[in-house]
Amino acid sequence: MLEEANIKLSAVASNTLGKSGRAILEAMIQGEENPEVLSELAQGMKAKKTDLKKALNGLMGPHQRMMLATQLRHIDSLDEEIAWLDEEVRKRMLPFEEDLVLVDTIPGVGRRTAE
Repeated sequence: MLEEANIKLSAVASNTLGKSGRAILEAMIQGEENPEVLSELAQGMKAKKTDLKKALNGLMGPHQRMMLATQLRHIDSLDEEIAWLDEEVRKRMLPFEEDLVLVDTIPGVGRRTAE
């Protein structure tokens, strides 16, 4: 949706769904179009403000705003499911905690892989 609206947020922000990116996207959904105002929502990107203003200079219509909102709701829903599944796996692995700690010491094997 962003590319369709000629908005190049991903060219400047390393994580478009991080705190700053999300704040910018939410403002766009609410109808904010001014790149100056949108760029002020970015935290920790002071050095990139000029590039950010250029990247946010696009044209997002009602359809793109609706679709962007839909996509963000879907991402939020998936994040909730992943968090629920992570918690379920954590609970089921409690009896194997000692083994998980040992397997986690193998180089290249992280906690998630061990689980």
